Amino acid sequence: MTFFYERSESETEVNIVIKPHSLYLMLLMLAVWLLNDFVLQSAPMAQVLMPAFIVFMVVRFFSIIKVHREILVALKKGNVQTTGSKFSLKNPLTYCIKKHD
Repeated sequence: MTFFYERSESETEVNIVIKPHSLYLMLLMLAVWLLNDFVLQSAPMAQVLMPAFIVFMVVRFFSIIKVHREILVALKKGNVQTTGSKFSLKNPLTYCIKKHD
């Protein structure tokens, strides 16, 4: 899914950019849930927020797991270069995996 990551491949390398949007959305959902739990104390709202939060986390996990496996294999081989930051919108976390023939 392009909302969570972007993968591009050339003859010599694979570039994977992990986008921070989903991380910020999860933090926002958590903040809204905590605000509801401690301030508003609305049970009907919590019955909607918590399942939506859990479903979003599960969808994110299963959509990004294939890419994380590819990154872990490349890390074990030692042919990965990492740049950027997990929290930066301007310079997102980027993995550059060199291909060896």
